[in-house]
Amino acid sequence: MRPLEQMLSPMIKNNLKDVNQNEISLLDEIKKLKMEVLCEKINSSQVTMVRPEIVESWLRSFKYGLNPNDNNNGIILDQNAYDELIKEKAFLIQAADPFIQQLENMDSNYLILLTDEQGIILRVATGKKRILEQVTERFHLIPGAIWSEQSVGTCSHVMSLLLRSPIQLCGPEIYLETCSQVLGRLLGSGLQSNVLEEFDDLNQTVCSSAPIFDLNGNLAGSLTIISPYLHHQNSHSLGLTISTAWAIQNQFQLALNSALLNVTLEAADEAIITIDQNGIITKANMIAQKTFYNLYQELTGRHLDDVLGHQPVILAVMETGRSVFNTDILLEGKNQKLLLRSAQAVKDSYGKNLGCVLTFKQIERIKKNAHQLNGAEAKFTFDDIIGKSPLMLKLIEIAKKYSCLDTNVLIQGDSGTGKEVFAQSIHNESRPNGNFIAINCAAIPITLIESELFGYEGGAFTGTDRQGRPGKIELANGGTLFLDEIGDMPLEIQPVLLRVLEEKRVMRVGASRYIPVNFRLITATNKNLLERVKNKQFREDLYYRVAVLKLQIAPLKDRGPDIIRLARHFISDIAQNQQIPAPVLSDPAIFRLLEYNWPGNIRQLHSALLYSVNMASDGIIELENLPEEICPVLCDIYSGGRGQKAAEDTAYNQISNNELTIKDMEKITIMQALLQTNHNVSEAASILGMSRSTLYRKIKGYKVLEDMRINS
Repeated sequence: MRPLEQMLSPMIKNNLKDVNQNEISLLDEIKKLKMEVLCEKINSSQVTMVRPEIVESWLRSFKYGLNPNDNNNGIILDQNAYDELIKEKAFLIQAADPFIQQLENMDSNYLILLTDEQGIILRVATGKKRILEQVTERFHLIPGAIWSEQSVGTCSHVMSLLLRSPIQLCGPEIYLETCSQVLGRLLGSGLQSNVLEEFDDLNQTVCSSAPIFDLNGNLAGSLTIISPYLHHQNSHSLGLTISTAWAIQNQFQLALNSALLNVTLEAADEAIITIDQNGIITKANMIAQKTFYNLYQELTGRHLDDVLGHQPVILAVMETGRSVFNTDILLEGKNQKLLLRSAQAVKDSYGKNLGCVLTFKQIERIKKNAHQLNGAEAKFTFDDIIGKSPLMLKLIEIAKKYSCLDTNVLIQGDSGTGKEVFAQSIHNESRPNGNFIAINCAAIPITLIESELFGYEGGAFTGTDRQGRPGKIELANGGTLFLDEIGDMPLEIQPVLLRVLEEKRVMRVGASRYIPVNFRLITATNKNLLERVKNKQFREDLYYRVAVLKLQIAPLKDRGPDIIRLARHFISDIAQNQQIPAPVLSDPAIFRLLEYNWPGNIRQLHSALLYSVNMASDGIIELENLPEEICPVLCDIYSGGRGQKAAEDTAYNQISNNELTIKDMEKITIMQALLQTNHNVSEAASILGMSRSTLYRKIKGYKVLEDMRINS
């Protein structure tokens, strides 16, 4: 800002309390100097009692063809242009109107002008209605009038905009003499008449102007207060102008900030909520409104606890000022989980907490984005695992416990038993917001597995992406890396993986810098890794790194009634995909599914049911509708000792006649288990997924002893 002495008119700087002849002489001298400069009788540098920038403006005004003794009125914008200008300056006008109204209510002789950065009038106001009418009639000083240096010459708001600083002009410093004098008379009409009569030559105006800037320091407009020269408070009018302009500027910038924030919030692809220090929601973007629509249709003005329930995490941010990132929160009473992407405190320059900005993402949406980005969606949870037998329930219980432990898990089991289903379930329980990156170590050529795991820098290989490519480990940062068939990982890659696990950082192929990573490792294999360690096919140190927690998945043949549960689930899905009614399994078909050994496990069961659904007729899957490998010529199946042959003959006769009931099937299943274990009740109970006492009770209830001789 310019020094005060450069802002004030020299006549006001003298702090004259009373009007005297010297003051009149000063006015006359400035008038004379102005005319001599314009007529080129003297050089502008010779005018020392008037500020140089004012003299320079006089000369420019004269070059524009303006006569200082004429009464030039500003050009008026046409209605369409004026309407567009009002829309453009809506924030400035809304910010200024309350302050202009306060000045009007002061019952003073002030004339208040609000302009844009070009000097176009936006508002004209005064506390004296009669004066406003006369000013409007005499000078066409109305909203839409263009009062620029080119149209009206030197005046305070023109100079304020040019200098980007507050300034005050008095009397003949204003280029148009008539304008200054007439305005002075109109505004001074409220003063004592005897003073006016005695000093008629002092009926001049004093104009004080201050610029108004936007958020980026660009000129947005100006505020001007015009008063009669005889008004004794002219020395204070500049201060009033500056303070009022600053107040308008503050409100104007706040409005712009708010509008900018609204645009930013709406442009975001996440739900964003801002709250004040009392927890009241002050803003919520459209995504937030949609996210919480079922809770409240209007969020603004509500307390955050009303929407989210009590959230200690957010409360801690408000109290401590320490930000929180990527935290799951559960909406109280809504059974809905959200990811609190960030909760960041907003503080003033003194460190006082003013509120908080909250950013949310829905868990389902995050999973979808991860799938689109990486092509690997962790869609299974523990609720999706079909199994109610004691064996499976125990397995699920163990897996859930592992989910709470952020350490490596090795899942072992035959091919097709559902190892990846358990891996995805553990991921969704422990790191649901991160990526689930799966890679089959047996399916990738040895020459590519290193670049697949670790990625590569641009130019590392001929014909690859010039910008490089992140590897699976890098993509798994923040989530889970699932290495299926890890037993088939090449020996030369194993030490590199071990180093990544130990150091939690990875280096791309062809790179020279490490990238920090934080992921959970889940591995799976259908091989005996310890056996491979003994045979020098798998590193022992890597084995103990990946096998911190072990999960052994039971083969399908050991899951008893869960086989039928899975079968019915597959039948329903297959029928729905093919848009046909779902057939039901006949009792003989159920028994055969329970009896079969299932070397291909769940994958084989699904394939078998896909075949059977399409082969079924009359809505029933019969024995003949099962694949040939599952139900060949029955008489060729049964062989063995006398007791086994008798039991199987009974089963065959019942199957052929389609006379089996559920109890019959369970009885036959128990007999088959006992035969399979050489009559060992403990082992048979384990296969059937029931306790010894339960098995003994069923043996007695079904009178199995009458059909078989049991050596327990």
